[in-house]
Amino acid sequence: MDIRDRKATLRARMMQARKDMPPETIRSEDSAIISHAAALLRSLAPSETAVAAYSPLQSEPGGSLLLDALHGEASSLLLPISLPDGQLDWARYEGRLALTPGVLGISEPTGARLGPDALHSCRLILIPALGVSPEGVRLGKGGGFYDRALAQFVDSDDPPLTAVLLYNGEIRDDIPVEEHDMPVDLAITPTGVRRFS
Repeated sequence: MDIRDRKATLRARMMQARKDMPPETIRSEDSAIISHAAALLRSLAPSETAVAAYSPLQSEPGGSLLLDALHGEASSLLLPISLPDGQLDWARYEGRLALTPGVLGISEPTGARLGPDALHSCRLILIPALGVSPEGVRLGKGGGFYDRALAQFVDSDDPPLTAVLLYNGEIRDDIPVEEHDMPVDLAITPTGVRRFS
């Protein structure tokens, strides 16, 4: 089995594991993740609290309360807009009423688009993931949107912090790694914030 097949098999297993989580476990872990994410933002200098995040799908860590909690702590909160060419544009989060389903069915802001380079205004980028290796290499859903978006920081002298939100048990040593996979700096889990670098 080649690495792409191994990733596809692991993605399917990890997505099923999330679907099989009891609702009370999800609520409890989402609450803890939100608490740790908010505490991380409060620990940063005000100039470091410009954040890019994403609208969690029903099966993704953080749940429906994540964005408002981040919005309350961040000096600025950007959310992605998926473009047909596999790139991400960005717009400001202005509350749940200013979201609409995008081309992939993910809630996106309805405000002015700021362009792919808007990420340069952020000091923390929260990235969706199904899991992450102990070295910080994430397993996404396979679209490559975030790998492409983060590639602009490869040669940066002062890149933003990158973090994934994960449920318990999703830091795993069986995550397959390809050359283009971009590592992250942090994982925010129900047990706390783990730094990889």
